[in-house]
Amino acid sequence: TAKAYGSISHPLAVRVWLGGINAISGEPLVETLATALRRAKLLQEKKAIQDYVVVDPANQGQLWLDGIAKLNGKVMQFVAVPSGSGYSVESQISNIDSVSGIQISITPIKPGQSISINIQRLSGAGWCFQAFENDTVYKLMLDAAKHFKLPVEQFYFLFSSHRLDKRLLLSHYGIKFGSTINLVLNITGGGVIQNPNFAHTEGEMGIAAGGLIKQSILADPHPKAAWDGAKTAIFNVQLLNAESFRKVTGTPAPPSPITAERYADAGLPFFSIPAEKPSGINGAFSDVKSVAFLDKEKMGKKTMDRHLKFRTVELDQTGHLGFRSVAELEAQVKNLGILSQLR
Repeated sequence: TAKAYGSISHPLAVRVWLGGINAISGEPLVETLATALRRAKLLQEKKAIQDYVVVDPANQGQLWLDGIAKLNGKVMQFVAVPSGSGYSVESQISNIDSVSGIQISITPIKPGQSISINIQRLSGAGWCFQAFENDTVYKLMLDAAKHFKLPVEQFYFLFSSHRLDKRLLLSHYGIKFGSTINLVLNITGGGVIQNPNFAHTEGEMGIAAGGLIKQSILADPHPKAAWDGAKTAIFNVQLLNAESFRKVTGTPAPPSPITAERYADAGLPFFSIPAEKPSGINGAFSDVKSVAFLDKEKMGKKTMDRHLKFRTVELDQTGHLGFRSVAELEAQVKNLGILSQLR
């Protein structure tokens, strides 16, 4: 699982290949006529052909990618396996592990023209800010928050009587040089934080598919002309096993993670995030089988014991523990019917 963001301030389009196979679409890194024909068929069927995720500092883009997009709203988790084992996504689709590892490309948004924007508070105070046409609304909100010494969660922007969506670009709203934007404070007692809507070598590893979990690939909200394809950067990540780690680094490999049994015995939790609305974005992975299925098929191995019980901690859609007021806690207890059981 790769968590996004850090210090970026503009949206990025990120493509991930697993041994040269796109993790979203299932198409090869080196596209062929067959790729174009499959896309044409999808468009004819009014299906999505997006093969990348959008990383957005407005916290409304893809926060992480857990696996290959096999079904609408569900992914098969990434699992590292030895190259040449026949388990990898690359091997199952291409019938050979010739690339292995993970390849990632990153495409930035075009900055657009530099513009001056007036941000006016309803109290009368205002300031002129420098921005780019393709800055996100959220980027400008961060600048305004710093200048006016306000938490960014406590206000929103109005332009031409429209409340601005923080994940969209300024150019989406026709904001240009000299435009005036109104800064409006939330009036809910401090503001509400709203959750927003990747040749076989010894020791080399590839990426296989694990179990299905809930995750949607969020649709790209930006126009195609906004992306600066000429500035796309791509890099390769090769995965090595524990023995190769020692040979390459000269130090012992870190200890392996604990087993599922020990994790359960320690009372450690799994984390649950509210299901995102399915976007219709998924790939050609119908023939890709999970590691557990292949183990059972090839060696008769059983999957992980289902008797293990894990407690669950609910997170919000940003991956954080959300705040719940006393009223919400009381409502939860009432909904569970606990009080009636205690009487």
